[in-house]
Amino acid sequence: MTFKTSRWILLALGATLVVLAIAAAAGSRTDTLRELAIATLADRLDSKVELASFSVDTFPTVTIQGAGLVIRHQGRTDVPPLVTMDTFRIEGGIVGLLRRPRRFQSVTLGGLEINIPPGGIEPKRPEESPAPAASPRSPFIIDHLRADGAELRLIPRAEGKPPKVFAMRRLEVESLGVAEEMPFRAELTNPTPQGTIHTEGRFGPWQKRAPALTPLTGKYRFADADLSTIKGIGGMLQSTGEFAGKLGKIAVMGETRTPDFRVTISNQPVELTTRFQAVVDGTDGDTYLNDVHATFGRTSLHAQGAVTGKEGVKGRLVKLNVKIEEGRIEDLLRLSVKTERPPMIGDVALHAGFTLPPGEADVADRLELAGNFDVDGRFTDRSVQEKLTGMSQRARGVATDGQVENVISGLGGRFALRNGVMRFSNLTFEVPGATVRLAGTYGLRSEELNFDGTLRMKATLSEAAGGGVKSFFLKAVDPFFRKRNAGAVLPIKVRGTRSDPKFGLDVVKALTPK
Repeated sequence: MTFKTSRWILLALGATLVVLAIAAAAGSRTDTLRELAIATLADRLDSKVELASFSVDTFPTVTIQGAGLVIRHQGRTDVPPLVTMDTFRIEGGIVGLLRRPRRFQSVTLGGLEINIPPGGIEPKRPEESPAPAASPRSPFIIDHLRADGAELRLIPRAEGKPPKVFAMRRLEVESLGVAEEMPFRAELTNPTPQGTIHTEGRFGPWQKRAPALTPLTGKYRFADADLSTIKGIGGMLQSTGEFAGKLGKIAVMGETRTPDFRVTISNQPVELTTRFQAVVDGTDGDTYLNDVHATFGRTSLHAQGAVTGKEGVKGRLVKLNVKIEEGRIEDLLRLSVKTERPPMIGDVALHAGFTLPPGEADVADRLELAGNFDVDGRFTDRSVQEKLTGMSQRARGVATDGQVENVISGLGGRFALRNGVMRFSNLTFEVPGATVRLAGTYGLRSEELNFDGTLRMKATLSEAAGGGVKSFFLKAVDPFFRKRNAGAVLPIKVRGTRSDPKFGLDVVKALTPK
C-alpha cells in the first residue's frame, strides 16, 4: 500500500484533469467543466468531492487551474479526507489535443496530502479479487506529472495516535495514462528509521477492478538511514535493491550495509551487512522475509520471518526464526555486554525465536528471545579462569597449584530474554573432574548474576579438601553427598556480577535433609 497506493490516486487525478482539458479545447464552459471534474473524480475514486475554485484558459495554450480540492473516500467523515490539494495546474497545446491518443505536456500538483485510512482502500486478499478486465488503450497521455512537497499519511486504527507520515520531496510520473505502463521517479523521507528513499521504476497498467493486481517493477536506494531513530540501536544504514510483481505481492531483493551498527546497551559498533529476499504486500505494508543472511565480525546469521502490522497498535511486529551455525561468541557479546574486551571467546551455535513487539521502549527492553545455544570457548578474565581451575582441581581431589588452565567445555543450555533479563534453564558446562548444572538470570543492564544449581564432582568431599584434618572430619559426611557415579553432588550458587562472579556452596540447601 503506502507509496504505491498514492500513485494510482495521482493517476486518477491526472486522468480527470486531462478530460477537462479535452473539454476545454472543445469550448466547454467553466461551470460545466467544474461539474465534470467533480463527477469524474467521484466516479474514479468512489468519493465525495469538493472543489473551492476552478478556472480555464484556452489561449494561447489550454491551461486549467484549481484550488481547494478535497476528496472523501466513500464520503467518510470519521477519518481525514483521502486527498487534499492546495492547487493543481494542467497545460497542453492545441496540437496535442488533435492527436490520437491526445497528449498533454504537464500536470503540477501543489500541497498534495494523501491519507490512507486504517486497512487501506484496496482488497486485503488479492488472490480472491476478480480477474482484471483487459484495459483498453488510453485515449490520452500526460508527458509529465510532478508533485513536490507532498505527504502520504497512514491513519492508525486506534484513536488519538498520530499518523505515520511519509514526506515525498519529489514525485514524477512520465507518460501518464490509464492503460499505460508508466515510468516514475520519487524521493521520499522514511520516518523510522529516518532516511531518504530514492526509487524509480514502472507502474501499471492500472487494474480498476482489482487494484492489488496492478504490475510494479523498479529499484530503490535507501540512503543514510539513521538507526538511532529506533530507540535502543544506532548506526547509519545504506540499502539498495530491486522489486517486481504486483501491488498486492511485491518481491524485493536487496542488501544493506551499516558500518557502525550498535546496540546502545553495550554501545560497541560492529560492521553489519545483510542480503535479503522478501515479499511485500503493497496493500497493507506487511513484509514477509523469505531469507535474510547477515554478517557481523566473524559470525553469519540466517533468519526467516515477517514484519506485520498489529491492529490497534502503532508500529510493526517483527517475528523471526534465527539460526547461527558457525559463529563467534565474542561477536554476540560485543552487542550485549558493556566492555571493550569480550568476557568470552570461542565458537557458538544458536537457534532462537526472535520477537520485537511494537512500542516506544528501548529495543533491549522490548526484545524477546527464546532458544538454545552451545559454546566451545574460554573466558578471557584471568580471575574467572582461576576460580574455574581451582574448582576443577578440587573436584579431581588434587592439590591446587596456582596454574591457570582453559578448563571449561560443553557450555550450553536454553535461554529466554524478556524485559531486559536473560533467563537460563538447564545451563550446563564441564571442567575436568566436575559437571555444573545451573538455572537462573542475568540482567543485561545491571549485569547481575543470580544462579542456583549443582556441582557434580568426581572426588568426594574429603578428597576435595586436599588432605589434612579437614579431610579427616569430612569423611564422616561423605556418604550424605555421594550420588551414583559421582564422588559428591553439592548444591551451589553463583552471585555477583559478570565482571566479579562469586561461586559458593549453598549451605542452607546442603544442610537441609532430603
